[in-house]
Amino acid sequence: MTHRHLAYAPIVFAALAAGCGRLPVYADGGTGGRGQAGAGAGAGGTGGTFVPTRKVDMLFVIDDSSSVRLLQDNLNRNFPTFMSRLADPPGLPDLRVAVIGIDLGAGDGSIAGCNATGGKNGIFEFTARGTCASTGLDPGATYIADSGTTKNYTGNLPDVFTCIAALGEQGCGFEHVLASITRALGADGRPAPVENQGFLRDDAFLFIAIFTDEDDCSAPPGSGLFDTRTSTKLASPLGPVSNFRCNEFGHLCKGQKPPRLAPNGSVNDTVTLDGCVSAEGAGMLIPVSTIVAQLRALKPFPDQQIVVSAIAGPTTPYTVVWKNPSTADTGPWPVIGHSCTALDGSFGDPAVRIAQFVQTFGANGLLMPVCETNYGPSLDRMAQLLNQVMPR
Repeated sequence: MTHRHLAYAPIVFAALAAGCGRLPVYADGGTGGRGQAGAGAGAGGTGGTFVPTRKVDMLFVIDDSSSVRLLQDNLNRNFPTFMSRLADPPGLPDLRVAVIGIDLGAGDGSIAGCNATGGKNGIFEFTARGTCASTGLDPGATYIADSGTTKNYTGNLPDVFTCIAALGEQGCGFEHVLASITRALGADGRPAPVENQGFLRDDAFLFIAIFTDEDDCSAPPGSGLFDTRTSTKLASPLGPVSNFRCNEFGHLCKGQKPPRLAPNGSVNDTVTLDGCVSAEGAGMLIPVSTIVAQLRALKPFPDQQIVVSAIAGPTTPYTVVWKNPSTADTGPWPVIGHSCTALDGSFGDPAVRIAQFVQTFGANGLLMPVCETNYGPSLDRMAQLLNQVMPR
């Protein structure tokens, strides 16, 4: 979303996967247990012999908050490139393709655009949007399925996908990118939404593709981070109701929170920070390690079977700037500066938590820049990565 303060009731970015060794599996937060979105999904790392198949369950995670129209258009315009590369010999794998937004709501409903009932709740998107009159999906279908011999849609797959994936810009501005994934797949300790049941297959690869212009702000259900009653001013416990809360209580830069107060009390102040990482247990957001552990628990061979990618903002430069407050206050309000801006005016903010999430998957993780006017090469690389892990 744009860097506005939310109203309540009124540099090439390189793939982290290259040369990156596998990181340790985090033990905390494996509350997902068995995968709920697919019958019989086993706990991660159960032993035995991994036998790869040419089956892929794909989850496209698309930012649906404000300011993402260009991002969505870019993805849809270049999605055929992804499918074309994926069809390299010996041809397309046995596919299931699902789409979700990143709106899980926030707070008690007093924040504009954010409800108190879980937003879109990780439910697969399967209705026609934009200029298309029909998705082409069979009646009752909630995701695309194409085994090569049997499919649940008419027409061609890229057209079905782009009809569904034009999600718009009405989602909650506190982006629950990572928690939307675990909610959609039933990896967060609760059953997956009814619409999502049966999507995951034990013997299939799980491919997750994230498209967002801001970092993850996944807070636990009932979190106080989005309070609008006692915390709206600079001096209040959480500060103004803005996305800066996600940074202040979600990141640590060399062990310190990003500063809320301008050093000289001026809107002209700028602070550049280094060494920024997810605050993990020291913050108010769900630790990235918890999300990773929950997703790993979906697969019997998570090291081999889970492939993740993200088109997001580079983690540097990480700057804090200040703006005039929207209401009377004791000083200017903090804003995170864009870490990149594309020629078409689209932008990206430091995706610290998303980068950490992708990096955890080592050679099966791919991170690419959001500030490109043509996602074709990035989508091509995603498909190449999948082609590399699948048997030929």
